[in-house]
Amino acid sequence: MKSRSLQRASTLATLIALGAAGSAVSMASAPSMTGRTLAASTSLTTPAAAGLGVYQHAVPASTGEASPVGGAADVEAPGTPALTPALSPSGPVDAPADTTSPASTSGSIGLWAADWGGAASSRSSAGWEAAAQNDSILIGNARTYAPWISKLHGWNSKVMVLVYDLGPYLQKGSSDFATLQQQDPSWFAHDAHGSLINLRSFPGNYLMDMGNAGYRAWHAQQVAATVAEYGFDGAMDDSMGTAALSTGYASGTPIDTATGQPYTDTEYLDNSVLFLNADKAALGNKYLAFNGLISGTQYERDTDILATSNANAGISELFLRQPTTPISSFPATSALDATLQMMSDMSAHGKALLGWTKVWVSASGSQLAKWEDYALAAYLLGKQSNSYWDFMPSKGADNTAVSYSNMKDQLGAPVGAYTTQGSMMSRKFQHGSVSLNTSTDTGTITVT
Repeated sequence: MKSRSLQRASTLATLIALGAAGSAVSMASAPSMTGRTLAASTSLTTPAAAGLGVYQHAVPASTGEASPVGGAADVEAPGTPALTPALSPSGPVDAPADTTSPASTSGSIGLWAADWGGAASSRSSAGWEAAAQNDSILIGNARTYAPWISKLHGWNSKVMVLVYDLGPYLQKGSSDFATLQQQDPSWFAHDAHGSLINLRSFPGNYLMDMGNAGYRAWHAQQVAATVAEYGFDGAMDDSMGTAALSTGYASGTPIDTATGQPYTDTEYLDNSVLFLNADKAALGNKYLAFNGLISGTQYERDTDILATSNANAGISELFLRQPTTPISSFPATSALDATLQMMSDMSAHGKALLGWTKVWVSASGSQLAKWEDYALAAYLLGKQSNSYWDFMPSKGADNTAVSYSNMKDQLGAPVGAYTTQGSMMSRKFQHGSVSLNTSTDTGTITVT
């Protein structure tokens, strides 16, 4: 059993700065795409504008601000059915086999998109078709996605479309908030003074008590009903990490009603597992993802508990970097190792890993390209058959526009695990290779 450190200062500072409890990302304009030559040895079928061995880098949009993403997003809640609480599973259960799951990424890069922001609401039909073709997993808001789900499946029968869910938060002013306050106020989390707990960056979001079985059962029914109503392939629960326990992130620290003491990290994450298990049981063979792994370092510290749930996939939202970290800053070797180990460990638990790399700072084209090469190379070093990656080059970027179209499938499956020799990490693929020089922070992808 590894120690469960409570030291989350670095991650917390970034989350607060971003308002990571946050609202939906406003991705107002899709980035244009460009190409840059990488090492290549033989012919490769590419778009006319691209040369041999070229893959398309994401270019940050010049317009469009973002409301940060992370914990409990301040988004429009989908329609939900009447309250009819049922018993919630109290621990891991044998979930039925999933009849709907994203295609294996063993022979391709494997892309997903956090698409619950502004870009989705203003996207053209051609943009939606491109999103279906570019990504294996799309996650978006119910009302925005509802008119497009059948078309997305028509364009790509293998794309997985998940509905975004706030996770353990309710918005003040919503009908659910008022109803639950009247029905059973104990379902809300309370601090040591008996006060409700909201988020400082998004004061309309109030924390619920995942230790309450009645609340877990109610939430599971809401998620399952929304998925069924709109025809989603499953759902994604946001905010499964421990940010709510951090001083300064929320208005107070939630109290465990069973002990009268503040929740510890482990207790809170254990309840998160019960929460996910209840949702998965209600969804049956539908897919369930969650956001809360945070980073490789945080996974090593405590969020690996979430891998024991019955959910199908977990999101690492700070995959390799925190969004506002200076563009010239790259992970320490220990953090890189922890990220690669997280990818391996999630796969060993039968879970998909969804890595999300965000660059939300000013950067030149060459600086951004270096970070993108680094992150893609690192991801490919650790990629499993159920790994996916989302690169967001700016706050205003449309995640679904990043395609790597002429490299997505041509690289092929990895041939063995990555190897390390000095500062050079490398991995062979069927039709190329990937290397990462940790002394120069340089990633190289070669397609032969």
